[in-house]
Amino acid sequence: MRIPVKLAAALLAALCATGLAACTSDGDNTPGPTPPSPAQRLAAAKAKVDEAPSVHLELDSSGVPKDASGVTAGDGWGAHPPAFKGTLKGVFSGIPADVEIISTGGEVWAKLPLFPGMNKIDPKAFGVPDPATLFSTDRGLSSLLTATQSPVEGEQVRNGSEVLTTIKGTIPGANVVDLFLIGDRNGSFQATFGLTDADELRQVALTGPFFGSGTSSTYTVTLDQYGTPVTIEKP
Repeated sequence: MRIPVKLAAALLAALCATGLAACTSDGDNTPGPTPPSPAQRLAAAKAKVDEAPSVHLELDSSGVPKDASGVTAGDGWGAHPPAFKGTLKGVFSGIPADVEIISTGGEVWAKLPLFPGMNKIDPKAFGVPDPATLFSTDRGLSSLLTATQSPVEGEQVRNGSEVLTTIKGTIPGANVVDLFLIGDRNGSFQATFGLTDADELRQVALTGPFFGSGTSSTYTVTLDQYGTPVTIEKP
């Protein structure tokens, strides 16, 4: 028996009204969840850095003046509470060197050129910050994420097997100088952060007047191996 067209339409409408059939329309414009803003993603990335027991760090630089003193590269491990062990490369008190360094409990030891073994030092005497400060939750590297002004999402870039979303913004000079102990406090720095899909911070690139007004240099920090067991002890 054939059901008249009008009767079929009426039955379908009744089923939709009573919820007995799944009735959808090509014009269904129900909004999906709102994606997080760039600022929210930076805040999430900060939380992941701060919560990690340990993080592997690589530091590189470009555009550093030939006569500049300070750190130009490095490789090591950071931990929470703030601690660091690794090697820093640069010019210290006028001497180019690769310096093994350990920082924990607010004390710093270094293996310096011409001096045997690890020796306790005051890093400020060499014009460099305590590297453990990079892993302070309130004034370390992660604090730059939430200090970033007018963050905007940029292009996606490949980093090995990962695809990172870039977020760009501006950081006041005072925030950078307080952390790295170099730079133009009255200037500003352009920041580019690379985040994984899970909002894990992978890269930080800072460009600006690290060596005074009118200069432009770039420091790039790469973070990976979150949570790998690491022991950092006094020598």
